[in-house]
Order: sequence, then structure tokens, then C-alpha cells
Amino acid sequence: MEDHGELRKRLLGETRRQVAAAADRDQLIIQTVTTLEQLDHALNRLAKKAREWYALGNPEYERAAKDHETFVREAATKEPRPDSMGGELSAEDKEAIKTLLDALAGLYDEKARLESYLEGLMRANCPNLSGLAGSRIGAQLLSHAGSLRRLATVPSSTVQLYGAETALFRHLRDKRKHRSPKYGLIFNHPLVQKVAQRDRGKAARALADKLSLCAKLDLFKGELKAPEYKRALAAKFTEW
Repeated sequence: MEDHGELRKRLLGETRRQVAAAADRDQLIIQTVTTLEQLDHALNRLAKKAREWYALGNPEYERAAKDHETFVREAATKEPRPDSMGGELSAEDKEAIKTLLDALAGLYDEKARLESYLEGLMRANCPNLSGLAGSRIGAQLLSHAGSLRRLATVPSSTVQLYGAETALFRHLRDKRKHRSPKYGLIFNHPLVQKVAQRDRGKAARALADKLSLCAKLDLFKGELKAPEYKRALAAKFTEW
């Protein structure tokens, strides 16, 4: 029969293994979501430059295409209209532009792959957090906290303001000139977006309370409560 010393040692070893594995999962999520954020930033800047370049030969389509990704995927096959106001581009000019557009299309494909990977990571490791916040916002909250354990232990008011640090520091430096922010990342949550502007601070606070509970459930491997929380919040917000 295993004595108390050996049992304690084995349990401690198993606990360390589980903590290390959880930390590894947290870091995978953090690295993935920060990569996605940087990729979004790069794509936005490069797509804008590609549009400016493309508009030299076909300004009409550049102005008509609102979405960057749609523009990138379609522009390579567009020919300037006969009555286009654009300049005359050589075959070499067109090839250079097409090469850039093809490269950007590849980056949009990579973005989609990373989003799918992140969704799988979040669903497997943070089912409640991702179920209520969505995989992207949930991962961003985890990234700002630094770990799931940290996210589960900070006050819900901190969760509410993750992503609004700059505005918060401005307020703390000069409270007379700058109001305290009411929300950060969770401002982008569909439930918050649906309420009237005057109620968004209240909605963000209620959502942050439930997200804190979700983080705790995920940390301690509790039951799946996110669908229930989501329904309750949706019903509550429609009453305002």
C-alpha cells in the first residue's frame, strides 16, 4: 500500500504536470491571437497600399470595392474599363501589382487558418470563455491577463477594461480632462453592440461579470455554463 509520503509526492508531481500543461496551452493561445492581431494590422496597411497602387490603372474598381479582402481576391483578374480614368500600365507594371495581390491573398488564407486553429484551441481549453466571448475576444482577454489563472482571479471590473489601458491611464493622469473608460475589448461583443449607446457601459459590466465566472469554470474544469449565461444576458439586455 502506498504511504502518505509517496502519495503526496505523486500528487504534487501530477499537479505540477497539469499546471505546466495548462501554462503551455495558455501560451499557445496567446501566441496565436497576438499573431492574428499583427497579421490584421499588416494586412490592413498593405491592402491600403495595394489599392492605391491598383488605382493608378483602374480607379473605378478600387473605389467600388469596399472590403479589403474582396478587393485583393478580385482585383488580380479585373481589367480596366475601356473608358477608365486610370493611366496606361505596362505588362510589367500589371505583373508587379498582381504579384503583390497574390501574396496578400495568401496572407488572408493564413489568417483564416489561424482563426480556425485559435477557435479549436479555445474550444478545447476555454469552452466557457470562448462560448460566451467568442474565440477571438476570449483569447484577447486571456492575452491581456497573461494566463487563464490570472484572468480567473482578477476582479470583473479589470476584465471589463482590458484593452482600454491607454484611456484608463489618461484618466488617472488627469481626471478632470479625461473620463474613466467604461469598456475595452468587450465593447466589440455582439451583445454589447446591440444595446443603445447609453446602456453599453452597463452591458459591458454585466458581461464582464459572466466572463469572470466563465474563466473560473474553465480554470477548474467546471461544467459548460456559457450558453445559459449568454441567453440570460441577451434576455436582460432586451429589457433595457
